[in-house]
This record gives sequence, C-alpha cells and structure tokens, in this order.
Amino acid sequence: MSPLESQSLRKEPLLENPPFWLIALTLSLLLGQAVAASHLVLPLFALLFFLVPGSLLFRPTRRGWACFALLAGAAFAVGYGRHYQTLYPRFSPDHLRSVMKEGSPLYVEGVLHQEPERFPQRERWVVRSERVWHPAGAQEITGHLLLTVRHARGEWHYGDRLRFWVTPQVPLSFSNPGGFDYASFLARKGIYVTAFVESDEGVELVARGSAGLWRSIEYLRREISRFMERNFSHESGALMKALVVGDMGGISRGLRAQFTAAGVNHVLSISGLHVGMLGLVVFLLVRILGALSTTLLLRWSLLKVAAFFSFIAVLFYTALAGAMLPTVRSAIMIGVYELAVLLDREEELFSSLALAALLIALFWPGVVMDISFQLSFLAVLFIIWGLRKLQQWWPAGQRDGLLPQERGWLRRWLRPMGLYLAVPVLATVGTGPMIAYHFGHLSLAGFLSNPVVVPLVGFLVVPLGLAIGLFSLLSPNLALIFVWLAEPLLSLVLWLVRFFSTLPGASIAVPIPNLFEVTMLYLIILFCLLLRRRAHLFLLIAGFLILTVGEGVYWRRERWNRKELRITHLSVGHGDAAVVEFPGSKVLLIDAGGTATGEFDTGESLVAPFLRSRKILRVDYVLLSHPRVDHYGGMRTIIEEFAPSEFWSGPSSARTFRYEELDEAVERSGIERLFLSSGDPCRSIERVRLCVLSPAKDKTGESSVVLRLSFGQVNLLFAGDIEKREERALLQSGADLPSAVLKVPRHGSLTASTEEFVAAVKPKLAIFSVGHRNRFGLPRGEVISRYREAGSEILRTDQDGAIIIETDGERIRYRTHGSGKKGEFFPGAH
Repeated sequence: MSPLESQSLRKEPLLENPPFWLIALTLSLLLGQAVAASHLVLPLFALLFFLVPGSLLFRPTRRGWACFALLAGAAFAVGYGRHYQTLYPRFSPDHLRSVMKEGSPLYVEGVLHQEPERFPQRERWVVRSERVWHPAGAQEITGHLLLTVRHARGEWHYGDRLRFWVTPQVPLSFSNPGGFDYASFLARKGIYVTAFVESDEGVELVARGSAGLWRSIEYLRREISRFMERNFSHESGALMKALVVGDMGGISRGLRAQFTAAGVNHVLSISGLHVGMLGLVVFLLVRILGALSTTLLLRWSLLKVAAFFSFIAVLFYTALAGAMLPTVRSAIMIGVYELAVLLDREEELFSSLALAALLIALFWPGVVMDISFQLSFLAVLFIIWGLRKLQQWWPAGQRDGLLPQERGWLRRWLRPMGLYLAVPVLATVGTGPMIAYHFGHLSLAGFLSNPVVVPLVGFLVVPLGLAIGLFSLLSPNLALIFVWLAEPLLSLVLWLVRFFSTLPGASIAVPIPNLFEVTMLYLIILFCLLLRRRAHLFLLIAGFLILTVGEGVYWRRERWNRKELRITHLSVGHGDAAVVEFPGSKVLLIDAGGTATGEFDTGESLVAPFLRSRKILRVDYVLLSHPRVDHYGGMRTIIEEFAPSEFWSGPSSARTFRYEELDEAVERSGIERLFLSSGDPCRSIERVRLCVLSPAKDKTGESSVVLRLSFGQVNLLFAGDIEKREERALLQSGADLPSAVLKVPRHGSLTASTEEFVAAVKPKLAIFSVGHRNRFGLPRGEVISRYREAGSEILRTDQDGAIIIETDGERIRYRTHGSGKKGEFFPGAH
C-alpha cells in the first residue's frame, strides 16, 4: 500500500467503522422498499447516480466514500426493484392471474397452503392453486388464491387438496386519502387473486395432506387448541389460544377494542413481545439451574449455553404459533442477537438489530411497509437507545457517599425500578408517531397498563400456556393442574384490561400525521437522543418551533380558516359517503356507507381514517340521506367518535337491528335530531346555502333526502337514492335543480336519472358512488350514456377512488385519488 493510500485510510474513519456500513446499507435497502410502496416509477436516468461516486473511485482520498455511496445506491436499487416487482409482477402464462377472466367462474384444484384463519362469521383460506379443470381436461397453473368462506361447516386443514367453483377477482383497494392499501398488502404476501363463496358445501375434498413435519405441527396446534376450548372458560380460552397457538378467531370485536383502548393490543398477536419474553424466561431458568452444576460452570460458558437453549425455545414457540410472518421475523431478531452472544459480540446491539432488519428485508421484499415490522423495530430501537441514554444521565454510582449496606431498600431499588418503568414510555414514544399514522389513536392508558399487563402475560401466562400445550399432548391430567393455575391469571389479565380501558382518556383520537410530519417527529426524537451540548438543545428547540409554526400556519388555513368549499366523495364500495368541509372549519358528513353483513365497518375503516387524515376530530353535522344500510351502516362509529352536534335525516326510518343501534347511539350522545323536508327554510353555514328539495313535508313511507348546496355561483346537488317518482315530483314542484355537480341518484340505476331529470339538472360533473363488481351491475350503461349526452363528465368511485371537489364560488377544481384524473371549469350561473 502506498503512503498516500495509507494516509487516506487514516483520514477516513468511515472505513474503520463497519457497524456504520451495516446500518447505512440496511436503511438504504428499506428506503428503496418504501419508495416502491409509494408507487413512484423511477426513470432509467436515475442510474446516472452511480456515475458520480464511480468517478471518485480513482481518487484515493475519496475512495471510501465512493464505495459507500455505490453500495448504498445498490442497496436502494435492490430494495426498490424487488418491492416494485412484487407490487407489479409480470405473470407467467400459467399463473392464475393470466388464466382467469374476471366475472367468469373457474373450477379450481389446489392445496391449502396454511391452516384456515377462523373468525366468528367467516374463514379465510390461502390456496396454492395447481390446476384448472375444463370440459376437455385439466390445465396446470400456479399462484395463490385468497378464498373467503362465509359459512364453513367442514373440517379443513393445512395440506388438504380441494376442488371448488369460484369466480376469481383481482384484489382492489378503496383508494381513499389516509386509507389502507389492501391490494399491496396482499401482493407482499404473494396473493394476487381473491374469491368468495357463501359456504363450503360445494367444496370437494380430493385428499388429505400427506404426512410431513409441518402437517404434524399443525395437528399438534389443533389438539392444543381443542384442549384449551374444553377446559377454559370462553374468554380465557380464546385469550390463551391467541397467546399460545396464534388463533385469534375467538377474540370478539368488543374484547379487541378493550385491549386497544388499554394500550395493550399488541399482547393479542404473537410477535417480538411474547417471543422475546419467553426467550428471556428460558434464558434465566437455564442460567439459574446451570449455576447449580460445578461441572457446567467450569467447562462451559453458562451465558452461551443459556442463549442456545433460549433460541431452541424460541424456535419451538414460533412453530407452535403457526410460524406467522411477525413471529418468524421476531425469531430472526432474537436469533441474530443470540448469535452475537455466542460470538462474544452481545454489546453490539445496534449492529445486531441492523443485521436482523437486513436479513428480514432481503427475504421479504416489502417488509418495510408491514406495520408489525415497523412497530417491533422502532420499539426495540428506542428502548435500547433510550435506556443507554438514561444510564448515562443516571449512572449507578455512589454519589450520595453512602455504603451499600447503609442505603435503605428504596434507594437500592429506585434506579432499577425507574429504568423498568422507562421501558413502556420509551416504546410508546418510539412507536407513537407511527401508531398515530396507521390508526389515528394513542392510548395514554398504555403508560400504566404495559408495566403491569405485559410482564404478567409474558413471564407467567405464556410459559403456563406452553406448559399446558405440551402436557395436554403428553399427560392431560397433569395439564389440568396448569389450567387451574392459569385460569385465575387470565381472568386477572382480562379484568386489568377492562379496568385500564375505562380510565378517563384511556384512548384518545389524534389527527393522522402525514409522512412529512411523521419524519419530522422522528427527527426531533432522534435529536433528543443525540443531544450532547446545550447549544444543540437551543437548535432543537428552534427547529421544533419553526416546524410547529409552519405546520400550524398551513393547517390553520387548510382546516380552520378555509376560503373554499371542499367536498370529498369517498370510495366506500356500494354505498354513499361524502365529507363537506365548509369555508371556515365546520364539517358535514353525508352518509357513511355500509355493508349488508356488518362484518366490515365502513365508518371505522374508511370514513374515520379520512377524517383524521384531514385533522378533523369533530364532525359538526351528520346527514343520513336514506334509511338503507349502504348509507347508515358506518354511521354509528362516526356518532360515537366524532361528537356531532346535529343529526339530520328524512322522516322515514328502517326496521332493522343495526338501525336501532344507530338510533340508540344518537340518543346516548345527546345529539340534536332534525327531520328534514322540503318545507324547511334554507339554511346558511359559513356562506354556503343548504336547501332541502325532497322529501315533501307530508311524505310517508321510505324516502330519500335531496340536498342542494350553493356557494357563490356554484351549485351542487346530492340526489341521494331518489327514484323516478321522486324525480317527477321535484320537476313538478318547480324546485331549483340546475347544478354544476350532481351526485347521481340511486348509484346509476335505471330506476332513476330520467332524461327529464338529467336535462333539468344539466350537470357538468356527474359522480357515481358505486362499488366495484357490485352484484347489481351498477352503474348501468344506459344511464352513463344519458349523462354523457347531456355534456357531463363522468367520475366513478369504483374506478377513480375518492373524488375531491374544491370551489371558491366561481371556479370548480376536481381530482381523483385513485385514477389521478383532474380538471377545472367555470360553471357559470346555475
């Protein structure tokens, strides 16, 4: 090596810091995955990035940084390329996606790829498709199919070979701002086709799965689950099954809500928490028992022996829990750390965490978008980092000048207890921004509940549950002794969860931060952990104030001091939901969608996330335009969580259990209830004029509210679910119908949108609120043609996603969240 090269190496500490390389490459790989998840298509000229560091390879003083930039760029490219290929694959000719035709049934043969997921009202099967049967014979195919079975009465297990008729579909997302990308979620699991069957009566069992290791494990899991069902009370058994074998089918929605409100929802899913605590229990037991053997102490490293057996226990638990992805990733994290222990590198916690993340990201191309991955790594990172900082700020010294025997028990335990209580605080701070981003809620009760519930579950309930599982197979009578011990502990856990969930302010709704805001929050937290000088503190405070003021100015104008009228027609499937943001700050919600079965709450899953993404925590007015479930099904959640001051509806109501639940929620909340009719005078809210055009005051029977909004020269008509007779009544009444924007009545059915009505409204923008592949075949082609012939531009929530309309009273701008369509026009006076 030349003297010049030796000198350059000494000037580049980067080359002497391998952990920095590992961490940077891991972050680059994850960043590439995140960019691919944003659906951003990088142009080919992005490869020119490699020319700059490549040219520096020939300069000895810059060679280290050039190598680093090239490797980081390559890691980014690998992360981006593999994740993008996962989201937008090129299907082979024999893949199910290439063979299928949407809307056409297929007779499929395949094998259950995993044990069915059982829920109270349905089952979900992941089927590895192998062939499609035609009248002329079989065609070999590949690809996984996610099959939802409404009523499953048979016993179906991993490895079963099945044949069934299905109508395969391409998975879709609702495409709302702040919404969940379901199609991408399935793609990261390797699933690109879904289907639904009402029952399993038409499913033919061709053969049971052949014997094998994994089938044997699944058999043991079923036997353990059945033993727990027989010998525990209902709720205790459901909780124990969730903790031991990963079966959450018995956890009711109400119980899950209580765990969420108490801030311990993570206890229900087997992940790093349970796996790590079990590993710690086994590790401590081996060390304690091993210390009794002089031979073991002299011949072996007890630390390494304990780490080895701890990892064996982790592998056993992972297999018993069904080897679900979060559990496997947690096992990898623990395995990497215990490998570091075996190699005498246990102090390098950050390197171990980065290596685990790197291995997981290489194996699962889009893992960075997995919520459990994000929360697990953020929690571990901030616990490790935060405890190190606390130990620096609060060293274990004898600063008080007292000898150990002179200290009281309080002094001896004060620091350990302080560090222990800091763990849930650090985990909450580290995961808080991401939890707010994904769920729009933060649990303040978690600061109190986690130090109590988590050790109880991790150190007592889970080990007892594993012992019950093991002895239920070997000696059921002995297992009953452990059941007798575990039952009161499970009852205590459930009581504690209910207690913490009912505390005032246990769970609070928060505005959903956008990605920029999440990034800024984490930068602020990281700066707090990196602080070394007082000057840095002033810089941090100044930066925080600047960002806060900037965000405050933006959202004050956007949310509380708007100059424009903003209307968002949400994509809620076959139903209606529109959010009206008046100039100023008041908000009106018109309908909230809904499904016939009620299994999917559109209010909770679609409407509420959008509202919180717009920083809306209170809806001032709620309008139920039509007493049908596709309008009111998701409304109870809005009533309970967004505290409206007025509830508007027509004079008619529905005689269903779910409508009665909505009525009860309105009554409990004390909301003022108004019944609207065309006889009511028009009302002004923030310079927007609202006029009810239908129903008539003396209208009886089922009827829909028609509402017209006027702002400046712009009129917008919400026609609800009126039919031809209501349209004729509106025309005969002389109602002021011309409107630039029309929410098309009856989802585009032939029972509405008569030629006379369309001609009277003359909309320049016709909005169809419909569900993709709805069973009614809406909107009908004749209706679409009718509006196009009238000069209307057509927008559909099933194809375009959420439709956002903004107007200043003169000009209308619109854009769609899914398809990306946008435009603007001047409607003139209507």
